[in-house]
Amino acid sequence: MTLEKKLINKSYYEGLTMDREEPPIEVLGQLYIAEQRKNVPDLTSIRFAQGELYFLVHDYESAIFKWENIANELEPWAKKNLADAYMELGELSTAESIYKAVLSDSELLNTEISMQLFALYIEKGNHDMAQHTIKSLLATNPDYANMTMLAKAYFEENENWEDAIELAVNEGERTNSLKWYEALVQYAKIGVIAEHEPGYFMESIRSVSELDQRLFEKLSTAIWANYENSPFYLAWLRDFNQLFQQLHWEEVEEWKELPEVLENAYLHLISSAYPIKEIRGLVPAILSNLLVTATNNRLITAASAVLAWNEMFPGTLATDIISTSEHLINNAEAAVDLTEIMQLLESISNWAQNNDIIIDKKFSQKVVEQIPSESHQLLIIGSPGSGVNSCINELVGETLLSEDTNSLISIQDQDYLEMAEVTEEGARPIDTLSDFYEEQLSHARYGEDTRIFHLYAPSAFLHENNWAITTLPFPHQEKYADYALLADSLLFVINERSLFQSSDYERLLDWKEKAPHLTIQFLIYADEAENEKVATKRLQKATAAIDQYFPNSAVFLYSKENDRSIQLNDISSFYRRHFAERNLAEERTVKSIAIVQDLLSSLFEKRLEMEESLYTTLRMYEEIVSKLSGANNQLSDIEVEKTRTIVNSFEDIKDTTTREIMTEIPKILRDCKDFVKEDSDFGKIHIELNDKMNSEIDQYVHKTLLPKVYDRINEWIRLSQEQLNESQHFLNELCEGFNGLYEEDQLTLQCDFSILDDWKRDARRLTNSIKIDKANILLRLKPSQVLLKSAGKLFGSIPQNKKMLHTRYHKYLETEDFTEVAQNIVDAFLLQFDFYENGLAGDIHIFFSNPYDVLQKTIEDKNVEIHEYQELLERLKNNPEMFHDPLRLFELRLLQYDWLTSPGKLSYSKH
Repeated sequence: MTLEKKLINKSYYEGLTMDREEPPIEVLGQLYIAEQRKNVPDLTSIRFAQGELYFLVHDYESAIFKWENIANELEPWAKKNLADAYMELGELSTAESIYKAVLSDSELLNTEISMQLFALYIEKGNHDMAQHTIKSLLATNPDYANMTMLAKAYFEENENWEDAIELAVNEGERTNSLKWYEALVQYAKIGVIAEHEPGYFMESIRSVSELDQRLFEKLSTAIWANYENSPFYLAWLRDFNQLFQQLHWEEVEEWKELPEVLENAYLHLISSAYPIKEIRGLVPAILSNLLVTATNNRLITAASAVLAWNEMFPGTLATDIISTSEHLINNAEAAVDLTEIMQLLESISNWAQNNDIIIDKKFSQKVVEQIPSESHQLLIIGSPGSGVNSCINELVGETLLSEDTNSLISIQDQDYLEMAEVTEEGARPIDTLSDFYEEQLSHARYGEDTRIFHLYAPSAFLHENNWAITTLPFPHQEKYADYALLADSLLFVINERSLFQSSDYERLLDWKEKAPHLTIQFLIYADEAENEKVATKRLQKATAAIDQYFPNSAVFLYSKENDRSIQLNDISSFYRRHFAERNLAEERTVKSIAIVQDLLSSLFEKRLEMEESLYTTLRMYEEIVSKLSGANNQLSDIEVEKTRTIVNSFEDIKDTTTREIMTEIPKILRDCKDFVKEDSDFGKIHIELNDKMNSEIDQYVHKTLLPKVYDRINEWIRLSQEQLNESQHFLNELCEGFNGLYEEDQLTLQCDFSILDDWKRDARRLTNSIKIDKANILLRLKPSQVLLKSAGKLFGSIPQNKKMLHTRYHKYLETEDFTEVAQNIVDAFLLQFDFYENGLAGDIHIFFSNPYDVLQKTIEDKNVEIHEYQELLERLKNNPEMFHDPLRLFELRLLQYDWLTSPGKLSYSKH
């Protein structure tokens, strides 16, 4: 063991005590005594060794005493040991200062001190310094002892994943040790690596690929899972797949996880989540790598994806990849899951719905229902009067259909009777057969809408033959033609009494051309017994017509007069052989691909329709805003006009009342002259007369004036109501015209008539609360009044002077101007009227407030929609791919299924 190693382990003392049998402490004591006896003793080494022994037996105070005065070459180690002892005693600050004071050229000693400081900082809870210290150690001496594992444990314990990941990446590259790549796998599994850009891990992935393929796969897929929902996902797909194409293995084990991950990535990229321009550079590498790693059915699926991509984007894949894929498709049976095609159809339907593109959603529902069905789909139709529904009732074994049917009806076997209508929103249950028949007769209520019904009922015949029967109107309702093409076989019913129409056969030939796999058979239905010769002649004529148009079709004769079971057995026997001889799975797959292709073609055509629809809607909304803004201005003008009319009318009441008071009050006061008699007490007459005048005024106000004013206000309220009704009528007409133009926006502008109730209540309160204070009519200091009062007091007691005073008072009252008194009464009387009037404009504004709010809110909402439509149209104009890309990617997926249905290479699987 080297000296430095002994110093690290505190076993320096062993060099002084070797070959001695006594205990080391005793040996060192003896050496100490012997050395002390020398002329120039050197006790440093012995004291250093004694300190080690004291430390080992936890006598840290004694160890400190021994190490404090070491001054030779062991001094740095002694100081380090001294700090170790203080650390053991829990005196961390003292230990830290001693550690930092050690100066040495020894890399080993400096490393040990840093290791101790790292432990000390952890104990003190100073993780910033602990992290700084361990990272410095990793940078300068990563190979020392178990430095890297210590750092790894520390980073993990403190969830310092960034440093833990950096350590694993660096050490993996430095040491090529698998444990570091396994650590990266664990970090990926707990989801802590996605903050790094993918390029950070590429060298690690490349390195592990040279060491262990299985670990390479685990690391790659674990990191992949972290990036799937991160902003770096596309960058990861680019970097990893480019790297994978550069890697080579001498012996390749079968890949366990990578093919599925690659396939899922491909499916995700073509799911319309990204524009084509973002994935066009990624998919070729993914497909190439998938083709290299996949096996069994996934390999064939990968080959079909390669060929579909190459057909859609030629020149983006290497020729050897294309050749390999063609070879695989041509020499292997591919498994086509029909459910996937149905899911594609549903995805397209949902995309169309989300983009406000109208498609026949009910047709899509029927496709998803019928195409994957395990039942044989038999379409039974006939011309009007053929008795087709009676024939279906015979087959089912129960009278379920009336002869008048204007809808598509599917009938399936079930233990109990159940009926429902297929709608855009799903199935709508129908309770009874009576309701079901009523629905058939109510077709007129639904206009041109396609109506579809499901009817489930117990039927031994359907159950035994595994049939699902569909019937629909023929031949005039072309809207049902696409539904007819979903059937596996068509049975056309002809009534032996009916005349044959060439148009019926021509229509059937058209259907046959559109759906080559649709086989057509015929049933001649005889519902009544008749002359045998006539019946035979008609039958021959019908058979000849059928042979002319459909020479390979079977012809059945069904008569209600013959044995039902025998006739049904003949029909079922034929169809049992007929369906067994056909590959219905392949036919349905081809049919479903054609249906999806037709849907995609129609959607491509609807792009311009959609843009024109957006422009139409935008123009309509702009017109709505313009009209609403005009209505808002009109409403403002109406408010101003009605406010002026109503307020002026109220002013008229005030003016009339004022004139009446100014006229009547002086008259009332002058008429009070009769109260003055010759025998009156003229010393007090002015007081008594003043009281009389106030009494007369009060009586006039409450008995005469207020009732008149109350009536005038009520009349004013009635006239105001007429004015407000005119406003509401105008707004109603405006709404009616607006709603007639724009059916989607039902505008209602209702005014607040509650203000009239408030006015009526306030009118009662106003007239009931008016109070006129007692006026000082004759008690003021006007000269004429002073003379009268003085004369009364001086001469009132002299009889001959009373006549003179009586005359004077009469003359005064007849000639006095009581305008000021009347004006004071006007001011007092109309004070409350002024408050009432001041609130009228505000009340009228409240009356119109709801129409204002509705108009403003509607304008704001429409402006928001206008902005959204303008943005959408701008995006469509500048980025036509936002519409086309999803459709092209749908078409890409369809192309892949098409490659898998190469003639003779299809193996149908159904989950």
